[in-house]
Amino acid sequence: MIQLPFKCLLSLLSITFLFAINSNAQDSISSVKMPVYLSGSFFYDFPQSFGASAGIEFPISNKVINETYRNGKKKVKYRDLILTSNIGMYNYRYNNSGIYFFQSIGKRSHKEKPFYFEWLIRFGVLRTIYDGQVYSVDNNGNVKILPGFGRYYAVTGLATVFGHDFERSKIPKPFALDIKPSVWVQYPYNSFVLPHFSVEVSFKYHFHSLNMHLKT
Repeated sequence: MIQLPFKCLLSLLSITFLFAINSNAQDSISSVKMPVYLSGSFFYDFPQSFGASAGIEFPISNKVINETYRNGKKKVKYRDLILTSNIGMYNYRYNNSGIYFFQSIGKRSHKEKPFYFEWLIRFGVLRTIYDGQVYSVDNNGNVKILPGFGRYYAVTGLATVFGHDFERSKIPKPFALDIKPSVWVQYPYNSFVLPHFSVEVSFKYHFHSLNMHLKT
């Protein structure tokens, strides 16, 4: 039971490494400096769980799309391949608490305006801890308390992100705000899966020293 989530996490990190190698090997004509964001999020898992998370988000590749219409009007679109890592916790009152790690990969779409949209594929590990005292009884009838008792689960899901990047506003500021609805499952859960629907509201900050140079 414990080994399964860590095998999933190791596989995910291997896939991420291959993505990074592939993106850096693509043909390109120029380079661009892209921000790395540190984030803090308020987390809510329906129907009654509150929590918080912290993470880091950095780009893997950048693509610029130039469109020219018949009337001569031009538009520029951007497509970024991004990688995010988040660690957080939540609590179902009188039930259990969860500590989770999500590794996500996906695409960000935006124009020259400050609004952006992302979709992400998420994988990770969840450790639950039961609220209240948990007891065990051995073959001799002895009872003992099991402090911090819980279980490990693998988790998989999809998320979309709607955000506003203030660095692209008329008066640039080094942060962004977004909302992230997501659906995900934890497994194996009583030989099945347990579905979740969650929402995160995130504040992302860009320290000017945290940047990556990518081919575009």
